[in-house]
Amino acid sequence: MIYHTDLFEKMRALGAVENASLSELTSFHVGGTARFLLRPRSYSDIRDAAALCTENAIPFVLLGRGTNVLASDDGFDGLVIRFDTPIHAPVYDGSRVVACCGTSLMQLSRDTVKRGLSGMERLAGIPGTVGGACAMNAGAYGGEIRQILKRIRILHGGTDEWVTVSDTDLGYRTSRFSFPDAIALEAEFQLAFDDGTASETMQICMEKRREKQPLELPSAGSTFKRPPGHFAGALIEQCGLKGYSIGGAQVSTKHAGFIVNTGSATEADISELIARVIEVVKEKTGVTLEPEIKRI
Repeated sequence: MIYHTDLFEKMRALGAVENASLSELTSFHVGGTARFLLRPRSYSDIRDAAALCTENAIPFVLLGRGTNVLASDDGFDGLVIRFDTPIHAPVYDGSRVVACCGTSLMQLSRDTVKRGLSGMERLAGIPGTVGGACAMNAGAYGGEIRQILKRIRILHGGTDEWVTVSDTDLGYRTSRFSFPDAIALEAEFQLAFDDGTASETMQICMEKRREKQPLELPSAGSTFKRPPGHFAGALIEQCGLKGYSIGGAQVSTKHAGFIVNTGSATEADISELIARVIEVVKEKTGVTLEPEIKRI
């Protein structure tokens, strides 16, 4: 895309910087260069950036901590809005908490447990943001965002509004509050008062994560959605693909549901490996795996 001088000036006025490395913004540590990067300091920064891009047909994408994202080797010729820093601290009112969507889900979950609240303890090991969790209906060990999310403030079509969440708004790794349909700004969670088990439950879940997941290598978490009646990792291992590599991308030897970057992977390596895993699993088991990773 051709960017004229006035657009460069408008981007700079918003606080955007040029030529940001996507490999440094995503947990896979792969990807080319983003033309512009904005770290918003206010909700109006996000609104103004989205409006500028829409009015000038500039591609843009919303990115949290980049923990469920695969960025293209070719980069992104547009604006990345990196919403990974809270604009304000969480606001507590009894068992209710309102958090900025740039807040770390891991930190918020741990803080709620410390405050004697229950409902987020099973989510404490998920490394993304509150916004990313709402956009994916993040879950782990029997806990999901949809169980506790009551209201969400979204930017949609230039309109900023609070929406009451209904039972049909979120499903398994799906949400109507995901980009580009909506930009999540704040979320309100209804928790419960701890009955004395939240801290222990959190520690058990954290230990399971450390024991079973390849946290020592760059990845984007679970690569595939759980197919009905199966577990993706078990199917992949059953097909003899545990440890299978293409370039620097590998099916984890610790948990076959994860694809990891062993140090030199490119997006092309990871994409080819994902496609190969889907092909082999379909051929040998009849099950079609679906990636849950978002792409830039």
